Amino acid sequence: MYGNDSESKQTDGASKRYPFRSPSKPKESCTYMRIPFSLMSGNESESKEENDRVSSPYKLINGFPSGCTDLRTRKSYVQSYNNETKNAEWVYEILNKSIITESNQTAENDQISSKYMNFGETLSNKDYDQGHLAAAANHRWSQEAYHDTYLMGNIVPQPQALNRGPWKRFEKECRDTAVKANVRNVHVNSGPLYLREEENDEYVRVTDTSEMTWLDGKAVPTHFFKVITVENNDGTVEEPDFFVMPELCIDEEDGHLRKDIGDNIEYLQNKYRMNSELFQRLSGLQFLESCPNGEMMVSTKTINWKGENKIGEICSVQTKVRLNSPYL
Repeated sequence: MYGNDSESKQTDGASKRYPFRSPSKPKESCTYMRIPFSLMSGNESESKEENDRVSSPYKLINGFPSGCTDLRTRKSYVQSYNNETKNAEWVYEILNKSIITESNQTAENDQISSKYMNFGETLSNKDYDQGHLAAAANHRWSQEAYHDTYLMGNIVPQPQALNRGPWKRFEKECRDTAVKANVRNVHVNSGPLYLREEENDEYVRVTDTSEMTWLDGKAVPTHFFKVITVENNDGTVEEPDFFVMPELCIDEEDGHLRKDIGDNIEYLQNKYRMNSELFQRLSGLQFLESCPNGEMMVSTKTINWKGENKIGEICSVQTKVRLNSPYL
């Protein structure tokens, strides 16, 4: 399992660790987290701040974690789609009080239009669910936003034990964090990984689609990731968390597939947290970049989204993000 070191113990008695951790290097300069904010569309406004007086070891910068060839903008999330695996490489969404509060007040539609269900209502393998990368519960603020989460590009074959267990718990934790008083936004990147275990418990990235398992026209990931970055109201950005979850949730004591591994988010975070450098090497995605302080200008960008709820009423949500960009 994933964990901080090989000798630490879990509260439930499990001690085996996923061999993915590596020590972090000390930071010598500010580290910038790439977010594809420029892909977000809506009624936009911008206020510039010439001097950045906020001291934070991490800051946000507009950018993409991969060399994107098929970028897709939806109502309130964006993604990079891989036409070879037929899955998204990553899906990016922003969660905040406005979005979550409106989502909680807007009931989801009981029926989804057939055009959103072109992946089939059920998979041919009953052990798998239609796993959402951008969670449907995150985008209930409007019917279009909610429906967009059921598009084929946002759905991956995901084992039931993972989809209804750890993955769902991480989704809830993101929403819970987004409504905290001191938090402005929670930036969430989610996606699949295709890894092969080598000798000495090491993993390598699989890029040849002929080596992948396929289900109903989609490559089946071996692992799934979430990269979670918290942006606070005071302008500081917390260290991004990188979580990688294996396809199967195996009980470490009897070796059988676990249907439920509990609701303890701290346990799950410790179990699946991965070092950022190792994650970027295994995934081929580059989320972080370093740059000395003082070479960036800061602006607060605002997006206002409007839509309709299930009874046709107009609803709106607002997102404000503090972004850094190089001086021209």
